[in-house]
Amino acid sequence: MYKSTYEALKTGQGTWLKSNFHTHTGVCEPGKCGILPLDDVVDAYNKAGCNVLAISNHDRYILREKQYGNISIIDAVEYSTNPHMLLIGVNEFHDLPHQEAIDKAVTSGGFVILCHPNWQRREYFPNKLIDTLTGFTGLEIANGVVHSLPGSGLALDTWDYILSQGRKVWGFGNDDFHLYNNIDRVYNMIYAKSSSYEDIKEAVINGCFYVSSGVALKEYLLEDNALFVKAGYLKETYINNFEYKITGADGRVLLKTEAEDLRFKIPASEPYVRIEVTADYGAKMYLQPVFRI
Repeated sequence: MYKSTYEALKTGQGTWLKSNFHTHTGVCEPGKCGILPLDDVVDAYNKAGCNVLAISNHDRYILREKQYGNISIIDAVEYSTNPHMLLIGVNEFHDLPHQEAIDKAVTSGGFVILCHPNWQRREYFPNKLIDTLTGFTGLEIANGVVHSLPGSGLALDTWDYILSQGRKVWGFGNDDFHLYNNIDRVYNMIYAKSSSYEDIKEAVINGCFYVSSGVALKEYLLEDNALFVKAGYLKETYINNFEYKITGADGRVLLKTEAEDLRFKIPASEPYVRIEVTADYGAKMYLQPVFRI
């Protein structure tokens, strides 16, 4: 038997919130964060249709308003002792070892995302270190800015490494915003009861969100170990087909097909499967894994 993270969709009592958890503004020392004023950055995200924004400057927290127009602002800090982590929902920074920093954030009511695991080099965030860490919620499987830097902004290999060990961690997608050309490259669509921090956190902890760079989830159903997924575009179009790719343990590709929707019976031998959808122009959607229970 398999369990989905999207059970809340059946209730119809939530709303989809476009969210970015990795944003830098010009309130730090030059060269250590962004260079743009906070109000200008938030206004740009508001125009991009963002609903939830975490301002995550390096190793420091700056007091700010919790609501800017239609955007809910979440407390955050980017922990910058290599390798980096996002401490979401915290309003202070403590220079602690990685595990202690995770524990402190969780105890304070926050959650933790491992940053850009393949930045600069493969395993910038080493698998051996990840093996020793507990309590983090997930990792950036897609980081929008790293593609313009050395290394890869994708970390699906790291995700499959962790998932294949039976660890339930979620994939996140963030802009890692520093400059205007970084905006709206990749984001998280969270199905939450409201845009309050507690409701966002509940949805995130339960994995009720997906990562997108322009593909939307239109329908999702898991019933009797059979998956049905239908993707779509942000606006209606005559183009209906997408590439659906299903990955299992150890990153093995179980199915790749081009179709209007996906119908797949999960083999009983698979500890997990995850779905990646690609649009005709390359935009992506990554769904959270389905686990065997």
